[in-house]
Amino acid sequence: MSIPPILLAGLAAGGAALGRGLFAGYPDRRVAHGLLSGKEEAVVAACADTFFPSGGPIPISGTQAGLVEYFEKYFARLPEGQRILVRLLVWFIEHGPWVFGPRRVRFTDLAERDRLAVLESMRTSPIYFRRVAFLSMRTMLTMGYLAHPDVARAMRMSANTSPFESRAA
Repeated sequence: MSIPPILLAGLAAGGAALGRGLFAGYPDRRVAHGLLSGKEEAVVAACADTFFPSGGPIPISGTQAGLVEYFEKYFARLPEGQRILVRLLVWFIEHGPWVFGPRRVRFTDLAERDRLAVLESMRTSPIYFRRVAFLSMRTMLTMGYLAHPDVARAMRMSANTSPFESRAA
């Protein structure tokens, strides 16, 4: 049995669109020798600037606070098994809008308003895994944001990222 050419063309076009949707169209990596891919860094940057926009109460955006670099260092310290879970988390956030909406595109392709809607729908979702994914990403990025010296100064706080280490007198 022969496959009709129109079906082959449709499959090829669908495969090309899926390949582009999953792997192509991302900026170059920010951290040259890091463990995260350009795609993963782009997702982290989009989340960082959505949680912490430049026009927010603290005028330092997530990317200005170095959250991509912070996330890279955090990721590098994780055991291999946990790295796999964090990669899955990043992929879930990037491709979640295809399944859950509001628009059927990648998270990084959404306007800030739509990214906020995605994160809000994750936060309030009846699906436990979506809520945990939201909390996980928000927690990791908030740790990095609050650890940035300019953010700490803007909040009039003293960042202490190692509170359990003894201090030299």
